[in-house]
Amino acid sequence: MAHFMVLVFVEARATDPGAVAEEAMMPYFESRTDGFVIGGRYDGVVKGQEQEFNLPPAEFQRRYGLDVVRPENNIVPVTALPRTVVPLAVVTPDGVWHEWGDDQEEDAWAAEFRKLAAAHQDALAVAIDCHC
Repeated sequence: MAHFMVLVFVEARATDPGAVAEEAMMPYFESRTDGFVIGGRYDGVVKGQEQEFNLPPAEFQRRYGLDVVRPENNIVPVTALPRTVVPLAVVTPDGVWHEWGDDQEEDAWAAEFRKLAAAHQDALAVAIDCHC
């Protein structure tokens, strides 16, 4: 079992970008992920907050529990994404899934991700914690 981050690019005029992002993820439920949630283990990463690893269960719950993670901490304009944020996959507003390929070098995927971000710089990025 593994967790990975997906960024869903949502049109900036969306009244509920979190709901739009969750809807955009539904076609990939079961085929790419067996579960997903906004933020989750990646809570705040799109706002520059670092992930905390190796936390004891009680600390993990306090930091990443579903009762404390808020969508607004996981939604930013694409142009505000920290340069260090490179997800495993991106879902663009047209619903297409773009991912780091098995035979693709990390730098090549990072460059491809930056091109996708540049093409959607007027969108919002919603961080999704996916499980598979």
